[in-house]
Order: sequence, then structure tokens, then C-alpha cells
Amino acid sequence: MKKQDLIVVVALIALWLAWPTVDRLVIRKYFFPHSAAVAAATNAVPAVSGSNVVLDVAGTAPAAIAEAPAAVEEPAMPSVPEKTAVLENARVKVTVSSWGASIVAAELKAYPQSREAGSAPVVLDFSDTRALAYLGVPGFSGFDDFALETERDGRTARFERASPAGVRLRRTITLTDGYQLKITDELSNTGAEAVTLPAQRIQLGAMRDFKGETPTKGMVYLGADTLLPGGEGVKHWGSKIPKWFDAAREQQGLPKIPARIEWPIEKPADWIAVKNKYFAQVLVPEGGGDKARVRATRVISPAEVEDPAFKPRGAVVETVSASLELPELTIRPGESQTRAMQYYAGPKKYSELNQYGQHMVDVMEFGMWAPVGKVLLRILNWIHDVLWPHNYGVAIILLTILVRIVFWPVTRKSTESMKRMQEIQPLVTEVRAKYKDNTQKQQQEIMALYKEHKVNPMGGCLPMLIQIPVFIALYVVLRSAIELRFSPFLWIKDLSQPENLFQGMIPFVGSLNILPIFMAATMAWQQKLTPSAGGDPAQQKMMMFMPVMMLVLFYNIASGLVLYWSTNQVLMITQQLLMQRKKKAAAAATSGG
Repeated sequence: MKKQDLIVVVALIALWLAWPTVDRLVIRKYFFPHSAAVAAATNAVPAVSGSNVVLDVAGTAPAAIAEAPAAVEEPAMPSVPEKTAVLENARVKVTVSSWGASIVAAELKAYPQSREAGSAPVVLDFSDTRALAYLGVPGFSGFDDFALETERDGRTARFERASPAGVRLRRTITLTDGYQLKITDELSNTGAEAVTLPAQRIQLGAMRDFKGETPTKGMVYLGADTLLPGGEGVKHWGSKIPKWFDAAREQQGLPKIPARIEWPIEKPADWIAVKNKYFAQVLVPEGGGDKARVRATRVISPAEVEDPAFKPRGAVVETVSASLELPELTIRPGESQTRAMQYYAGPKKYSELNQYGQHMVDVMEFGMWAPVGKVLLRILNWIHDVLWPHNYGVAIILLTILVRIVFWPVTRKSTESMKRMQEIQPLVTEVRAKYKDNTQKQQQEIMALYKEHKVNPMGGCLPMLIQIPVFIALYVVLRSAIELRFSPFLWIKDLSQPENLFQGMIPFVGSLNILPIFMAATMAWQQKLTPSAGGDPAQQKMMMFMPVMMLVLFYNIASGLVLYWSTNQVLMITQQLLMQRKKKAAAAATSGG
């Protein structure tokens, strides 16, 4: 790689890391003012008080909660004992409850809780906020007790309950072969008059981050998503939740950050999801929903427990749940209406989510890099599944080699361009000296030299510019790909995390990460191998610090990504050494002849 190319690479990486801020302060403000206005309204908080705050993305409290905006709905506990049953297949064990005809837990058999041998499977615990329970529907809400029966196949549960208004709800939950459940609600009017059920909400269970997982700096994984209809795409709400906690305190003059918040999202949604880094729930009602509502609680620190007057500086989100509002129903006497839904509770895995369609894979947040990221993930999984020793570290190395092979034609042209640049460098130096007092004339003459000798000054940058989307897409894939969760390689315990050797024992940085140091060393070595072509002394001096800058940028990101970039550096050095050897051999043959 030409030394000056590193400036382009680092600038692009810096822009990529700073993109959320640039997007918020520049792009949305000046290029999409309507979106900025919506975002401003989204962050607005109505005047409320108390420790539980209800927020409205439109900036005003909706009529349903205007009378008591501080009250977050809490269903009453039933007086009858809870009955539970288990629906099970080879991948998941789902526990259903008679209270609310709901799901209280999902055990994911293929995913251990920790790296330790014999670790128990991950359990998504919804006992506090029950998945699939109705909210705000008299007789069917929250903890209302249903009759519960299960089929012999262990895959189907049936619930039944009659409301005081004469409406009977028969719910059937069927577990498929994967992580998806199919729900059918049959609502029958057993009375003598028509009954109108107001808009009903169905909730997803509360989720939290798992202990022991090192978060990626600057990333928010715990959150909720909604799929907007009409091709508007998926909206990710997770990054807004901490800001809304702060907004509730600042705008309403509350003495401290509220313990929990709840707000409506005044937009239709085809589906709603709640997720953490590796797992997700997705509720897809047939025909979509009218609007969503998200609830979040924050961590209460030990200092706050000891001193209730203690004021935390910011909210650390502990749990997130959500509900989707469905349209009101009018049922005539003796008639029934049926509503179908699909519910997913499982890993954020591309191969699983993709089979259900409806943009469900977007809960993985590949963003604008989705086309490249999906291809890379498929290739990575294919290499892992087909080639021995079926290790993702080896797969990343082989993927890097494959990328270098694909980019070889462009790299070769870049090398030839760099060689021509070096050949005319004495002429460029003469022009700079001749027109040192006239910068404009100097640039004109240099460009004329490039044109005369058919040299593209950007030719050396082209391979790096092409690889940047691959680099960023791979980062996006690795940061939350469940395939890499607890995947080891040599001394690395988890390729989706930094190495974190001697965690908490290294001053200033906390832990030792060897790969970023190795990567910076290979960059310094490559700089020494690359012959200087003259140029600005200040620029050359800056290049000396480039490995250190890259070390800082890469030190705490996923080790799988650093493995990719380090392998890429080694391959580039190897290629450069071979080219130099070939050049020396050609020169020796010419002089010998």
C-alpha cells in the first residue's frame, strides 16, 4: 500500500466511526429537515411528574393516557394459581402460562449461557412482562386466568376465557420446527348485543443484556424495532431510549431520572421486535398494527439504593419491552372473528430470520452495508461449515485470502500506477522547487506531468477505496453475529469480542489485546518496505504516527475484525516482498545480460 493511501483509509474509518454524530447534526438537519423535525418531535416529552413517565413521540400525551400520564399500566395479580405447560422441539422449549394465555420463558437449547463446559442453555425469561399477553382488554388482560389444555404432540396449547361483556377468546399457540410460534385468536360474541372491543395491545416480553458479554464501544444492542409499512423500512429505537430518560428529567424538571418510561410510537407497524445483542422476539400480526408502545426500565445503582436522593448522571437501560396496538373490533351476536399472528423467539441469525421474510433480518442492523454484509456472512458460514477444522478464525483468514484474490487485478494496476509515480517523482520535485512561490501554477504543472506520463494520482488509493465497504460490512457482521459468539481461535476465547487478556490488570487500557498490537506492527513494517516517493515532509511525518492511530482505533473492537485486517496486512507485505524480489531478479538478469 502506498503511504499516502493510509490517510484515505484512516479518514474513511474516522468518518465511519463518527457517522452517527454526522448524520444527526449535519445530514438530517440540513439535507432532510423533515426527518429532523420528526426526530425532534420524537425526543419531545410531555409535562409529567413522578418516577414513572409516559412519553409520546408526537410530543403530546394521547387521550388514553392523558388523565394519568405518570401511571404505567400494571395488571393486577390473579387470585387463582398459575398453570403452566411446555411446548418443545429440538431447538427450543417454550413455557406457556394460563395467566394471560402468555409465554413466560423460552429456552434456546443450542446456545449456552457461558463458555464454561456444561453451561445451561440461554433462557429468555418473560415472567415479569409476559409475551403475547393482551393489555387494556377487560377480561383478557395481563394476568387474567385462562383455561389451559395441551395436545399430545407437545407442540400445541389451547386457551379459553369468557369476558364479562360476553366475548369468548379461544387462543391456540402452535410451535413449529424452528423458533417460530403460530397464534390464532378466535373472538366470539356469546351475548345478545353487538360488542365493540377497543384497540387492543399485545406485548412482547422484557429483554435485557446478558451478563459477562463485553459491549462494543458506542453500540446499543438492547432495544426495540418496528417495521414501517409502505416500504419505509425498519426503525431502530434502541439508541433513543437513554436520551428519553434524560429528556424526562431535564424537560419536566424532575428531581432525578425516572425509574422507568413508556411511550407510544404514533406510526403504523407491520411488526414489532424487542432484542438484545444476540437474541430477539418478533411479533408479526396478520394485517399489521396501528401503533406501538415501548417500555424501558433503568439500572438502579447501589449508591441510589443507599441514598434515594442520589441523582445518577445518565440512564443505563436494564430492560426493554414493547407492545403493538391492533384495531378495534365489532362483533355481532353469535358471530366470531379470527386473528392470526406469528411470533419468533430465538437467535439473531441470518439463516433463521431470512426464511420468514418481511425484513425480519433487519433486526440485525446491517444498515446500508447489508448487501455486502449478507454476502460476506454467507461465504464465512460456508467456509466454516465445509472446510476443516470448522473454526471461524480459520474461516476469517480464508475469507481474507479470497478477498485479496478477488481484488488482485485492481491491486496490480495500483502497483503499476505507483511504480510510474515513483519514476516521475524527480520531475515532480523539480516542478515544486521551480514554482514554490506559486501554488496554483505548481499544481497545474504537476497535473500536466501526470497527464503526459499517463499517471493516475489516485490509482494507488483505488484498492483501498474498494475494500473499505468490505471492511465496514465485515465489522457490522462481526459485531453481533451469533455465529461468532463464544467462537474460539488459538488464544482468543470469543471472536466477536476483544481478546481481553488479563482483564482489569493492565493500567490505562484495562486488558491486553495482542492482535491490534500485531496489526500496528505490520503497518509500521509495511511503511518501511514502501519506498518513499518524496512528497510533503509534514505528510511523511504524520505517516509515522499512523500505526499508533490505527492501534487506538482498533484496540477495543471485535477480535475477528482485527484478525481480518491483520491477515490482510500480512498478505500485502508478502505480496510486496515477492514483487521486490521479482524486481531485483529482473534487474540482475538485465545487468547480467
